[in-house]
Amino acid sequence: MDEQLAGVTVLDHSTVGPASRCTQILGDLGAQVIKIGPVGGDRWPPPWFAYGAGRRTKRARFDLKSERGRDAFLRLASHADVIVDSFRPGVADKLGVGFEAVHVHNPGLIYCATSGYGQFGPYRDRAGHDINYLALGGFLATQGTRADGGPAIPGATVADSAGGGMHAAIAILAALVRRAHSHEGVFLDVSTTEGVLALTSLNVDEYLATGVEPGPGTTLLTGKYACYDVYPARDGRWLAVGAIEPKFFANLCEALGLSDLAKDQMEDSKQDELRAKIAEAFSRRTRDEWVLLLSDADCCVTP
Repeated sequence: MDEQLAGVTVLDHSTVGPASRCTQILGDLGAQVIKIGPVGGDRWPPPWFAYGAGRRTKRARFDLKSERGRDAFLRLASHADVIVDSFRPGVADKLGVGFEAVHVHNPGLIYCATSGYGQFGPYRDRAGHDINYLALGGFLATQGTRADGGPAIPGATVADSAGGGMHAAIAILAALVRRAHSHEGVFLDVSTTEGVLALTSLNVDEYLATGVEPGPGTTLLTGKYACYDVYPARDGRWLAVGAIEPKFFANLCEALGLSDLAKDQMEDSKQDELRAKIAEAFSRRTRDEWVLLLSDADCCVTP
């Protein structure tokens, strides 16, 4: 494991979601993560194997609703570098363990509040999970569709991991760099939904520039072109093709015995024909045979 954050202590109020993804990243970079939980056990504990099975993590329990428990936590916080919470906005302050309360005891502490919709705005007090943040942030609208026409649900927690967890970790790392010079702490407001919106920025940029509303099959990265799609092999297993650049697509066409198709890569009217011919070519071998055959073809194909 990396030790870039060796010596950094992180207190984590979360059990699941973006905050736990964030502190797992910080722990893997060498920070000491201490999970803060209530006396008597967590209300919704994750499976034992989740979030790295608690690697590099210690645990401490406090009754934050009691003066004694709150004071004990503040003593621990006075020696910490980072606090990450996943409370709804205002809850930490009501408990007496929010940024202002902690800052009195530790002016250099970095406090990161992760939430679904941010600390301000009409959604701030609403509950939510990964699928809600993906929907509101626009990500689901760019996915493929199910048999009933609805957006497909991603198989990974994209919002928790990338929209919230990674954005929170990046913000904390930037704050640690700043503190090395200023010696000052800071409050960080990380909205998971806003992080999801950032993940869709290519679609947003294209919409603002062209007025074309993004969706499945409308842009290069949502499957409009045959060079960026998935295809079944002879055994029914799938291959992912990401041959965006002309040289990669030309290499793929040559490997498939379809060199004459390379010139039509971005011709809208030719996409159905390209897909049909590429699909027919992939149907001649099993997935693993294609993986082996194309491994040195430099054409951006993976299982």
